[in-house]
Amino acid sequence: MKFNKLALATAISIGLSSPAQAGSELTTLLMLLHENGTISDAQYQRVLAEAQASEEKTIAQTADIQEKLDKATNVEVNVNKGGLAVKSRDGNFTTQIGGRMQLDSAWYGEDNSAAGSTLGDGTKVRRARLYIKGTVNKDWFYKFEYDFAGTGDTRKGITDIWVGYKGFDFDGLSVKAGHFRDPFMLQDQISDNNTQFTERASIDAFTASRHIGVMGSIDRKHWTTALGVFGDKANTNGGSDDEGWGLGARSTWMPVNEKGSLVHLGLAANYRSTRGGEVQFKQQPETNISGVNFVDTGKLLDVDSYLTLGAEVAIVENRFSGQAEYIHTQLERDTTSDPTFDGWYAQTGWFLTNDTRPYTHKGAKFKAVKPNSPFGNGGIGAWELALRYSTIDLVDSGIDGGEMDNMTLGLNWFPVAGLRFSANYIKVLDVDGGKHEDEEADIMQLRGQWAF
Repeated sequence: MKFNKLALATAISIGLSSPAQAGSELTTLLMLLHENGTISDAQYQRVLAEAQASEEKTIAQTADIQEKLDKATNVEVNVNKGGLAVKSRDGNFTTQIGGRMQLDSAWYGEDNSAAGSTLGDGTKVRRARLYIKGTVNKDWFYKFEYDFAGTGDTRKGITDIWVGYKGFDFDGLSVKAGHFRDPFMLQDQISDNNTQFTERASIDAFTASRHIGVMGSIDRKHWTTALGVFGDKANTNGGSDDEGWGLGARSTWMPVNEKGSLVHLGLAANYRSTRGGEVQFKQQPETNISGVNFVDTGKLLDVDSYLTLGAEVAIVENRFSGQAEYIHTQLERDTTSDPTFDGWYAQTGWFLTNDTRPYTHKGAKFKAVKPNSPFGNGGIGAWELALRYSTIDLVDSGIDGGEMDNMTLGLNWFPVAGLRFSANYIKVLDVDGGKHEDEEADIMQLRGQWAF
Protein backbone atom coordinates (compact mmCIF):
# COMPACT_ATOMS: atom_id res chain seq x y z
CA MET A 1 0.00 0.00 0.00
CA LYS A 2 2.88 2.35 0.82
CA PHE A 3 4.39 1.56 -2.57
CA ASN A 4 1.09 2.38 -4.31
CA LYS A 5 0.86 5.75 -2.57
CA LEU A 6 4.51 6.51 -3.39
CA ALA A 7 4.02 5.67 -7.07
CA LEU A 8 0.83 7.71 -7.23
CA ALA A 9 2.52 10.73 -5.60
CA THR A 10 5.42 10.47 -7.98
CA ALA A 11 3.09 10.43 -11.01
CA ILE A 12 1.11 13.42 -9.76
CA SER A 13 4.34 15.33 -9.04
CA ILE A 14 5.60 14.71 -12.56
CA GLY A 15 2.30 15.78 -14.10
CA LEU A 16 1.96 18.99 -12.12
CA SER A 17 5.57 20.18 -12.19
CA SER A 18 6.24 20.08 -15.93
CA PRO A 19 3.12 19.03 -17.83
CA ALA A 20 4.15 20.59 -21.12
CA GLN A 21 7.32 18.54 -21.31
CA ALA A 22 6.22 15.45 -19.42
CA GLY A 23 2.67 14.92 -20.65
CA SER A 24 3.43 11.89 -22.79
CA GLU A 25 5.84 10.41 -20.21
CA LEU A 26 3.20 10.75 -17.46
CA THR A 27 0.55 9.05 -19.55
CA THR A 28 2.92 6.16 -20.25
CA LEU A 29 3.82 5.82 -16.56
CA LEU A 30 0.18 5.82 -15.46
CA MET A 31 -0.68 3.16 -18.01
CA LEU A 32 2.13 0.91 -16.76
CA LEU A 33 1.10 1.38 -13.12
CA HIS A 34 -2.52 0.70 -13.99
CA GLU A 35 -1.73 -2.39 -16.05
CA ASN A 36 0.47 -3.79 -13.27
CA GLY A 37 -2.32 -3.25 -10.73
CA THR A 38 -0.20 -0.78 -8.77
CA ILE A 39 -2.98 1.81 -8.88
CA SER A 40 -6.72 1.31 -9.09
CA ASP A 41 -9.04 2.35 -11.90
CA ALA A 42 -10.32 5.29 -9.87
CA GLN A 43 -6.81 6.48 -9.04
CA TYR A 44 -5.75 6.13 -12.68
CA GLN A 45 -8.69 8.20 -13.97
CA ARG A 46 -8.27 10.93 -11.32
CA VAL A 47 -4.54 11.45 -11.88
CA LEU A 48 -4.94 11.37 -15.66
CA ALA A 49 -7.70 14.02 -15.52
CA GLU A 50 -5.60 16.25 -13.25
CA ALA A 51 -2.59 15.93 -15.54
CA GLN A 52 -4.63 16.78 -18.64
CA ALA A 53 -6.20 19.81 -16.93
CA SER A 54 -2.75 21.04 -15.88
CA GLU A 55 -1.41 20.58 -19.40
CA GLU A 56 -4.33 22.51 -20.93
CA LYS A 57 -3.80 25.35 -18.45
CA THR A 58 -0.11 25.57 -19.32
CA ILE A 59 -0.85 25.63 -23.05
CA ALA A 60 -3.34 28.47 -22.53
CA GLN A 61 -0.83 30.43 -20.45
CA THR A 62 1.86 29.94 -23.11
CA ALA A 63 -0.49 31.12 -25.86
CA ASP A 64 -1.38 34.21 -23.83
CA ILE A 65 2.29 35.05 -23.29
CA GLN A 66 3.01 34.58 -27.01
CA GLU A 67 0.12 36.86 -27.95
CA LYS A 68 1.47 39.58 -25.69
CA LEU A 69 4.96 39.17 -27.17
CA ASP A 70 3.55 39.43 -30.70
CA LYS A 71 1.75 42.65 -29.80
CA ALA A 72 4.88 44.05 -28.21
CA THR A 73 6.98 43.20 -31.30
CA ASN A 74 4.37 43.79 -34.02
CA VAL A 75 6.78 45.76 -36.23
CA GLU A 76 9.72 45.06 -38.48
CA VAL A 77 12.62 47.51 -38.41
CA ASN A 78 15.12 47.91 -41.26
CA VAL A 79 18.06 50.21 -41.79
CA ASN A 80 18.34 50.89 -45.51
CA LYS A 81 21.15 53.06 -46.94
CA GLY A 82 21.39 54.73 -43.53
CA GLY A 83 17.68 55.54 -43.27
CA LEU A 84 15.17 53.96 -40.93
CA ALA A 85 12.13 51.97 -42.08
CA VAL A 86 9.48 50.53 -39.76
CA LYS A 87 6.41 48.53 -40.77
CA SER A 88 3.75 46.44 -39.09
CA ARG A 89 3.87 42.71 -39.69
CA ASP A 90 0.67 42.85 -41.72
CA GLY A 91 2.10 45.66 -43.88
CA ASN A 92 -0.82 48.01 -43.20
CA PHE A 93 1.32 50.63 -41.46
CA THR A 94 4.75 51.84 -42.57
CA THR A 95 7.03 54.71 -41.63
CA GLN A 96 10.29 55.67 -43.30
CA ILE A 97 12.75 58.36 -42.27
CA GLY A 98 15.36 59.41 -44.80
CA GLY A 99 16.96 62.33 -46.55
CA ARG A 100 19.73 63.52 -48.83
CA MET A 101 22.93 65.53 -48.63
CA GLN A 102 24.56 67.05 -51.70
CA LEU A 103 27.83 68.96 -51.56
CA ASP A 104 28.97 70.73 -54.76
CA SER A 105 32.12 72.50 -55.88
CA ALA A 106 32.77 74.28 -59.19
CA TRP A 107 35.57 75.97 -61.12
CA TYR A 108 34.88 78.41 -63.95
CA GLY A 109 36.81 79.62 -66.97
CA GLU A 110 35.35 82.40 -69.14
CA ASP A 111 35.90 84.29 -72.38
CA ASN A 112 36.69 87.81 -71.24
CA SER A 113 35.88 89.26 -74.66
CA ALA A 114 32.20 89.15 -73.75
CA ALA A 115 30.72 90.08 -70.39
CA GLY A 116 33.97 89.56 -68.55
CA SER A 117 34.50 87.32 -65.53
CA THR A 118 31.12 86.91 -63.87
CA LEU A 119 31.38 83.39 -62.41
CA GLY A 120 33.25 82.84 -59.17
CA ASP A 121 34.67 79.47 -58.12
CA GLY A 122 33.18 78.05 -54.98
CA THR A 123 31.54 75.31 -52.96
CA LYS A 124 27.97 74.87 -51.81
CA VAL A 125 25.69 72.59 -49.83
CA ARG A 126 23.23 72.14 -52.69
CA ARG A 127 20.60 70.24 -50.72
CA ALA A 128 20.23 68.97 -47.16
CA ARG A 129 16.83 67.38 -46.73
CA LEU A 130 15.07 65.16 -44.23
CA TYR A 131 11.75 63.46 -44.83
CA ILE A 132 9.26 61.16 -43.20
CA LYS A 133 6.80 59.18 -45.29
CA GLY A 134 4.63 56.12 -44.89
CA THR A 135 1.25 54.46 -45.11
CA VAL A 136 -1.71 54.31 -42.74
CA ASN A 137 -4.25 51.46 -42.90
CA LYS A 138 -2.58 50.33 -46.12
CA ASP A 139 -4.51 52.67 -48.43
CA TRP A 140 -3.52 56.10 -47.04
CA PHE A 141 -0.03 57.46 -47.70
CA TYR A 142 1.80 60.65 -46.76
CA LYS A 143 5.09 62.54 -46.98
CA PHE A 144 6.71 65.52 -45.29
CA GLU A 145 10.10 66.83 -46.44
CA TYR A 146 12.12 69.86 -45.37
CA ASP A 147 15.21 71.36 -47.04
CA PHE A 148 17.70 72.99 -44.68
CA ALA A 149 20.13 74.22 -47.35
CA GLY A 150 18.11 76.00 -50.07
CA THR A 151 19.17 79.50 -51.09
CA GLY A 152 18.05 82.03 -53.70
CA ASP A 153 15.39 80.61 -56.01
CA THR A 154 15.54 77.28 -54.19
CA ARG A 155 14.80 78.68 -50.75
CA LYS A 156 15.04 76.44 -47.74
CA GLY A 157 11.80 75.27 -46.25
CA ILE A 158 9.07 72.77 -46.96
CA THR A 159 9.42 70.93 -50.27
CA ASP A 160 6.74 68.25 -49.90
CA ILE A 161 3.83 67.98 -47.50
CA TRP A 162 0.90 65.91 -48.69
CA VAL A 163 -1.45 63.02 -48.00
CA GLY A 164 -2.94 60.58 -50.50
CA TYR A 165 -5.38 57.69 -50.86
CA LYS A 166 -5.07 54.62 -53.13
CA GLY A 167 -7.77 52.22 -51.89
CA PHE A 168 -9.89 52.38 -55.04
CA ASP A 169 -11.15 49.36 -56.95
CA PHE A 170 -9.62 50.78 -60.14
CA ASP A 171 -6.06 49.45 -60.42
CA GLY A 172 -3.35 52.10 -60.08
CA LEU A 173 -5.70 54.99 -59.23
CA SER A 174 -4.69 57.35 -56.45
CA VAL A 175 -5.38 60.92 -55.34
CA LYS A 176 -3.29 63.23 -53.20
CA ALA A 177 -3.58 66.72 -51.78
CA GLY A 178 -0.99 69.07 -50.38
CA HIS A 179 2.23 70.67 -51.65
CA PHE A 180 4.05 68.67 -54.34
CA ARG A 181 5.37 68.81 -57.91
CA ASP A 182 2.97 69.54 -60.75
CA PRO A 183 2.80 66.63 -63.22
CA PHE A 184 5.01 68.15 -65.93
CA MET A 185 8.38 67.43 -67.59
CA LEU A 186 10.23 64.11 -67.27
CA GLN A 187 13.47 65.59 -65.93
CA ASP A 188 11.52 67.34 -63.15
CA GLN A 189 9.67 64.18 -62.12
CA ILE A 190 13.02 62.41 -61.69
CA SER A 191 14.41 63.07 -58.22
CA ASP A 192 17.55 65.21 -58.23
CA ASN A 193 19.14 62.20 -56.52
CA ASN A 194 18.72 60.24 -59.74
CA THR A 195 19.35 62.69 -62.59
CA GLN A 196 22.28 61.79 -64.83
CA PHE A 197 23.94 65.19 -64.33
CA THR A 198 24.49 67.42 -61.32
CA GLU A 199 21.94 69.92 -62.64
CA ARG A 200 18.93 69.52 -64.91
CA ALA A 201 19.04 70.76 -68.52
CA SER A 202 18.52 74.47 -69.23
CA ILE A 203 14.82 74.04 -70.11
CA ASP A 204 14.33 73.76 -66.35
CA ALA A 205 13.69 77.49 -66.70
CA PHE A 206 10.16 76.38 -67.70
CA THR A 207 9.69 74.05 -64.74
CA ALA A 208 6.20 73.87 -63.27
CA SER A 209 7.77 73.38 -59.84
CA ARG A 210 5.69 72.66 -56.71
CA HIS A 211 2.34 74.12 -55.70
CA ILE A 212 -0.45 73.45 -53.24
CA GLY A 213 -3.11 71.41 -55.00
CA VAL A 214 -5.06 68.23 -55.59
CA MET A 215 -4.08 65.61 -58.15
CA GLY A 216 -5.48 62.33 -59.39
CA SER A 217 -3.25 59.83 -61.17
CA ILE A 218 -3.29 56.34 -62.66
CA ASP A 219 -0.05 54.37 -62.75
CA ARG A 220 0.00 51.20 -64.83
CA LYS A 221 2.98 49.22 -66.10
CA HIS A 222 2.52 50.38 -69.69
CA TRP A 223 0.80 53.76 -69.28
CA THR A 224 0.22 56.54 -66.79
CA THR A 225 -1.84 59.70 -66.61
CA ALA A 226 -2.09 62.49 -64.05
CA LEU A 227 -4.23 65.62 -63.77
CA GLY A 228 -4.16 68.24 -61.05
CA VAL A 229 -5.44 71.67 -60.10
CA PHE A 230 -3.09 73.92 -58.14
CA GLY A 231 -2.90 77.15 -56.22
CA ASP A 232 0.41 78.84 -55.41
CA LYS A 233 3.63 77.76 -53.69
CA ALA A 234 3.78 76.97 -50.00
CA ASN A 235 6.22 79.84 -49.35
CA THR A 236 4.16 82.45 -51.23
CA ASN A 237 2.98 85.23 -48.95
CA GLY A 238 -0.56 86.48 -49.38
CA GLY A 239 -1.39 90.11 -50.05
CA SER A 240 -4.07 92.34 -51.43
CA ASP A 241 -4.03 90.53 -54.79
CA ASP A 242 -5.43 87.07 -55.42
CA GLU A 243 -2.92 84.26 -55.82
CA GLY A 244 -2.40 82.56 -59.15
CA TRP A 245 -3.71 79.13 -59.99
CA GLY A 246 -2.97 76.45 -62.53
CA LEU A 247 -3.73 73.11 -64.16
CA GLY A 248 -1.20 70.38 -64.85
CA ALA A 249 -1.48 67.17 -66.86
CA ARG A 250 0.92 64.48 -68.03
CA SER A 251 0.37 61.18 -69.84
CA THR A 252 2.93 58.54 -70.75
CA TRP A 253 2.99 55.33 -72.75
CA MET A 254 5.60 52.61 -72.25
CA PRO A 255 5.12 49.93 -74.96
CA VAL A 256 8.30 48.31 -73.62
CA ASN A 257 8.83 48.33 -69.87
CA GLU A 258 11.03 45.57 -68.52
CA LYS A 259 14.14 45.54 -66.39
CA GLY A 260 16.96 46.80 -68.60
CA SER A 261 14.65 47.54 -71.54
CA LEU A 262 12.38 50.58 -71.91
CA VAL A 263 10.60 52.71 -74.48
CA HIS A 264 8.94 55.74 -72.87
CA LEU A 265 6.84 58.39 -74.67
CA GLY A 266 5.04 61.26 -72.99
CA LEU A 267 3.10 64.49 -73.45
CA ALA A 268 2.43 67.15 -70.82
CA ALA A 269 0.74 70.52 -70.43
CA ASN A 270 0.82 73.14 -67.70
CA TYR A 271 -1.39 76.22 -67.55
CA ARG A 272 -0.82 79.05 -65.06
CA SER A 273 -3.08 82.02 -64.48
CA THR A 274 -1.10 84.82 -62.86
CA ARG A 275 -4.11 87.20 -62.62
CA GLY A 276 -2.17 90.00 -64.33
CA GLY A 277 0.95 89.42 -62.28
CA GLU A 278 4.60 89.08 -63.26
CA VAL A 279 6.55 86.15 -64.70
CA GLN A 280 10.28 85.60 -65.13
CA PHE A 281 12.19 82.90 -67.00
CA LYS A 282 15.90 82.57 -66.28
CA GLN A 283 18.59 79.92 -66.17
CA GLN A 284 22.19 79.43 -65.09
CA PRO A 285 24.60 77.54 -67.38
CA GLU A 286 23.61 74.21 -65.77
CA THR A 287 25.54 74.96 -62.60
CA ASN A 288 24.31 76.33 -59.28
CA ILE A 289 27.38 77.65 -57.49
CA SER A 290 27.76 81.21 -58.76
CA GLY A 291 24.07 82.06 -59.07
CA VAL A 292 24.60 83.95 -62.37
CA ASN A 293 21.88 83.52 -65.00
CA PHE A 294 23.24 83.54 -68.55
CA VAL A 295 19.72 83.85 -70.01
CA ASP A 296 17.07 85.94 -68.27
CA THR A 297 13.88 87.62 -69.50
CA GLY A 298 13.73 89.83 -66.45
CA LYS A 299 10.37 90.38 -64.79
CA LEU A 300 7.62 90.39 -67.41
CA LEU A 301 4.71 92.51 -66.20
CA ASP A 302 1.03 92.39 -67.08
CA VAL A 303 1.05 88.63 -67.79
CA ASP A 304 -2.45 87.25 -67.58
CA SER A 305 -1.52 83.59 -68.10
CA TYR A 306 0.88 81.25 -69.87
CA LEU A 307 0.63 77.76 -71.32
CA THR A 308 3.58 75.38 -71.44
CA LEU A 309 3.55 72.22 -73.54
CA GLY A 310 6.07 69.40 -73.44
CA ALA A 311 6.99 66.21 -75.29
CA GLU A 312 9.35 63.58 -73.89
CA VAL A 313 11.01 60.34 -74.92
CA ALA A 314 13.31 57.92 -73.13
CA ILE A 315 14.84 54.55 -73.95
CA VAL A 316 16.91 51.97 -72.09
CA GLU A 317 18.63 48.93 -73.52
CA ASN A 318 20.88 47.17 -71.02
CA ARG A 319 23.80 49.55 -70.32
CA PHE A 320 22.61 52.24 -72.75
CA SER A 321 20.02 54.92 -71.98
CA GLY A 322 18.70 57.97 -73.79
CA GLN A 323 16.39 60.82 -72.85
CA ALA A 324 15.08 63.93 -74.65
CA GLU A 325 12.45 66.65 -74.17
CA TYR A 326 11.06 69.67 -76.00
CA ILE A 327 9.27 72.53 -74.19
CA HIS A 328 7.21 75.36 -75.70
CA THR A 329 5.80 78.27 -73.67
CA GLN A 330 3.22 80.82 -74.85
CA LEU A 331 2.48 83.92 -72.74
CA GLU A 332 -0.74 85.92 -72.83
CA ARG A 333 -0.34 89.58 -71.84
CA ASP A 334 -3.07 92.15 -71.45
CA THR A 335 -1.50 95.24 -73.03
CA THR A 336 1.55 94.08 -74.99
CA SER A 337 2.55 91.33 -77.43
CA ASP A 338 2.38 87.64 -76.52
CA PRO A 339 5.91 86.15 -76.66
CA THR A 340 6.80 82.50 -77.24
CA PHE A 341 9.84 80.76 -75.73
CA ASP A 342 11.12 77.23 -76.16
CA GLY A 343 14.01 74.83 -75.65
CA TRP A 344 15.06 71.22 -75.79
CA TYR A 345 17.75 68.79 -74.74
CA ALA A 346 18.96 65.31 -75.62
CA GLN A 347 21.16 63.16 -73.41
CA THR A 348 22.57 59.68 -73.39
CA GLY A 349 24.32 57.46 -70.87
CA TRP A 350 26.42 54.31 -70.98
CA PHE A 351 27.37 52.14 -68.01
CA LEU A 352 30.97 50.96 -68.10
CA THR A 353 29.99 48.25 -65.61
CA ASN A 354 27.30 45.60 -65.85
CA ASP A 355 24.53 47.92 -64.69
CA THR A 356 21.45 49.60 -66.14
CA ARG A 357 19.40 52.73 -65.47
CA PRO A 358 16.34 51.62 -63.44
CA TYR A 359 12.83 52.91 -64.15
CA THR A 360 9.48 52.80 -62.35
CA HIS A 361 6.01 53.20 -63.83
CA LYS A 362 4.92 54.84 -60.57
CA GLY A 363 5.25 58.44 -61.68
CA ALA A 364 6.80 57.29 -64.99
CA LYS A 365 10.38 58.23 -64.10
CA PHE A 366 13.87 56.90 -63.52
CA LYS A 367 14.89 55.84 -60.03
CA ALA A 368 18.10 55.25 -58.05
CA VAL A 369 20.94 53.14 -59.40
CA LYS A 370 21.83 50.14 -57.25
CA PRO A 371 25.20 48.67 -58.27
CA ASN A 372 25.27 44.99 -59.17
CA SER A 373 28.79 44.77 -57.69
CA PRO A 374 28.99 47.11 -54.69
CA PHE A 375 32.36 48.60 -53.87
CA GLY A 376 33.97 46.98 -50.84
CA ASN A 377 32.40 43.58 -51.44
CA GLY A 378 34.79 42.56 -54.16
CA GLY A 379 33.19 44.92 -56.71
CA ILE A 380 33.93 48.39 -58.04
CA GLY A 381 30.42 49.85 -57.91
CA ALA A 382 28.59 51.20 -60.95
CA TRP A 383 30.31 53.59 -63.38
CA GLU A 384 28.40 55.65 -65.95
CA LEU A 385 29.43 58.03 -68.73
CA ALA A 386 26.84 60.60 -69.87
CA LEU A 387 26.63 63.25 -72.60
CA ARG A 388 24.04 66.02 -73.04
CA TYR A 389 23.29 68.84 -75.47
CA SER A 390 20.77 71.52 -74.45
CA THR A 391 19.43 74.75 -75.91
CA ILE A 392 17.00 77.41 -74.69
CA ASP A 393 15.60 80.47 -76.47
CA LEU A 394 14.22 83.40 -74.43
CA VAL A 395 14.14 85.92 -77.28
CA ASP A 396 10.83 86.97 -78.84
CA SER A 397 8.49 89.95 -79.31
CA GLY A 398 11.03 92.51 -78.17
CA ILE A 399 12.11 90.48 -75.12
CA ASP A 400 15.84 89.80 -75.24
CA GLY A 401 16.42 87.16 -72.58
CA GLY A 402 19.09 85.47 -74.70
CA GLU A 403 19.67 82.09 -76.32
CA MET A 404 22.09 79.55 -74.81
CA ASP A 405 23.59 76.30 -76.12
CA ASN A 406 25.44 73.94 -73.76
CA MET A 407 27.28 70.65 -74.02
CA THR A 408 27.88 68.58 -70.87
CA LEU A 409 30.05 65.51 -70.29
CA GLY A 410 29.43 63.60 -67.09
CA LEU A 411 30.97 60.75 -65.12
CA ASN A 412 29.03 59.10 -62.30
CA TRP A 413 30.31 56.59 -59.75
CA PHE A 414 27.86 54.73 -57.52
CA PRO A 415 30.04 52.79 -55.04
CA VAL A 416 27.04 51.39 -53.13
CA ALA A 417 23.32 52.06 -53.05
CA GLY A 418 22.71 55.58 -51.76
CA LEU A 419 26.20 56.96 -52.41
CA ARG A 420 27.11 58.85 -55.58
CA PHE A 421 30.04 60.92 -56.81
CA SER A 422 29.70 62.95 -60.02
CA ALA A 423 31.98 65.04 -62.21
CA ASN A 424 30.52 67.30 -64.92
CA TYR A 425 32.31 69.35 -67.55
CA ILE A 426 29.94 71.95 -69.01
CA LYS A 427 30.90 73.85 -72.16
CA VAL A 428 28.79 76.92 -72.86
CA LEU A 429 28.96 76.83 -76.64
CA ASP A 430 27.19 80.09 -77.37
CA VAL A 431 25.06 82.81 -75.83
CA ASP A 432 23.21 84.94 -78.35
CA GLY A 433 21.52 88.06 -77.01
CA GLY A 434 20.90 89.14 -73.44
CA LYS A 435 23.42 90.54 -70.99
CA HIS A 436 25.82 87.64 -71.54
CA GLU A 437 25.90 87.72 -75.33
CA ASP A 438 28.89 85.87 -76.84
CA GLU A 439 29.79 84.45 -73.45
CA GLU A 440 31.70 81.17 -73.66
CA ALA A 441 32.40 79.45 -70.37
CA ASP A 442 34.11 76.22 -69.32
CA ILE A 443 32.76 74.79 -66.10
CA MET A 444 33.99 71.89 -63.99
CA GLN A 445 31.57 70.80 -61.30
CA LEU A 446 31.85 68.01 -58.72
CA ARG A 447 29.25 66.55 -56.39
CA GLY A 448 29.27 64.15 -53.47
CA GLN A 449 25.86 62.78 -52.54
CA TRP A 450 24.36 60.56 -49.88
CA ALA A 451 20.69 59.71 -50.27
CA PHE A 452 19.25 57.59 -47.48
